[in-house]
Amino acid sequence: MNVFSRVLAAILAWVLIFGAAQARDDEEREGGIIGTGIVGTVADLGSIHVNGQRIRFDDAMPVSGSVSPMTAKELKAGHTVAIIAVHDKDGWHARHIHKVLPLVGQVSAVDSAEVTVLGTRVAITQVQADVNVGDWVAVSGLWRGARVLASQIDVLEGDDHQARLSGSYLGADPDGRTTVGGSVVSGIEPQHLQPGDVLRISGKPQVGGLAAVTMETGLFDEPVGLVQVQGYYSQPQSNGLYTILGSGLVAYTDQPEMIDTGQVVIQCGTMGRLGEVSGDGAGDPDQTALLRSALNC
Repeated sequence: MNVFSRVLAAILAWVLIFGAAQARDDEEREGGIIGTGIVGTVADLGSIHVNGQRIRFDDAMPVSGSVSPMTAKELKAGHTVAIIAVHDKDGWHARHIHKVLPLVGQVSAVDSAEVTVLGTRVAITQVQADVNVGDWVAVSGLWRGARVLASQIDVLEGDDHQARLSGSYLGADPDGRTTVGGSVVSGIEPQHLQPGDVLRISGKPQVGGLAAVTMETGLFDEPVGLVQVQGYYSQPQSNGLYTILGSGLVAYTDQPEMIDTGQVVIQCGTMGRLGEVSGDGAGDPDQTALLRSALNC
């Protein structure tokens, strides 16, 4: 081997060793290969509290999914979020925050108890919402059946916005249409969807729904392991399948009368299955046990 070949081999070996060490360091800083998903309503600020979990974050962390660019310090109590977090001896630390907006669109009807956005009725009794027909709004909250129970409504300036819809796909309606909640989706024919999948759709508002321009599935922008979600159960389907609405986690029951769709619940799951928490996706049983304990799963 000549001098050049020996030097090149040494450089390649150094790169491989450094790369492996860097990957290990990154993994240790991240608390594992795959983060934990925490989905629910912000109850308190400072560090944010979601589903009883205190989650620390960098104030300057960008929040994806917002209508306008925002950072974590701008989150308000009542906003709904999907957080990818890691856990260590100091508790939970946010690695990524996504603002979950079930509906973004124009208000088409208003009364004292609810408004209608993109064809879906939105209960507003728990929020202070001064909205009028024609206003563009971003709705935070939880799906309950075909309605949204709003926990925060932000009125948007102007009218140059895309309509957006985020929620569970439960199959076509009796007329063969794609629906999420009370909103009809046209424009894109979804492929390979399963009941319980979460759809995130953007497009143009139309009567009773929206014409989709983009459509994607899932709540998170990167893989997660164990997931804790807050929400309401869907009515079980004829085959026993049900979900926590807006979660992407499904389960089956042979006693559909036992599924209470009227009470908010906090449950865990993995790999798209509700209640199955045998692994967090990182392949470390000790880490899985720690996360299950931290989340009360």
